[in-house]
Amino acid sequence: MLNKRASLEISIQAIVIVVLAMTLLGLGLGFIRGLFGKVGEIGGDVTDQVKNKVLEDLISGDKKVAFPKTQIELGKGESTILTVGVRNKKDSTLSYKLRFTPVSFIPASGTQGGTFQIENPQWFQTAQPPNGYKLASAEADVKNLRLKIPTATPAGSYVLNFEVTDESVGVADPDYIYAQKDFFIVVKG
Repeated sequence: MLNKRASLEISIQAIVIVVLAMTLLGLGLGFIRGLFGKVGEIGGDVTDQVKNKVLEDLISGDKKVAFPKTQIELGKGESTILTVGVRNKKDSTLSYKLRFTPVSFIPASGTQGGTFQIENPQWFQTAQPPNGYKLASAEADVKNLRLKIPTATPAGSYVLNFEVTDESVGVADPDYIYAQKDFFIVVKG
């Protein structure tokens, strides 16, 4: 009879341990879920702060375009989100597109550079509609772009021109490029 009582105590202890383990697991999962939820909120707050900073830069600096970074450093295969702003300083609606034009390239080895292309594979990803964006007079807008460096890209320094084109005028018109800004992309090997 003593053996039955001892095995009953062991069974009760095992049940208590399992209940405590499940409770701690539930509390741990709840803590982790709450922690990741707060990280997502912080990421959203940072994005809103960047957008507000770009809008403030456009308005206070009386600029047509705000491209906050002049140099971006990324490794092959890496990506980053860029936030750009456009302000319509025309008296009419601005129909515009965002465009990136390669200017020059200097390899990390220091040898003679040259031209390069960013279309195939695509370096920049936007949600740009086929006919471009529309912006009312005196209004400003902020857009996010994704820059991804293809893995086959040689290490070095790349100069690009960020352009906002006015789609309401012809390509030959001197006002076709509404605003532009040069910037560097340093691809690390």
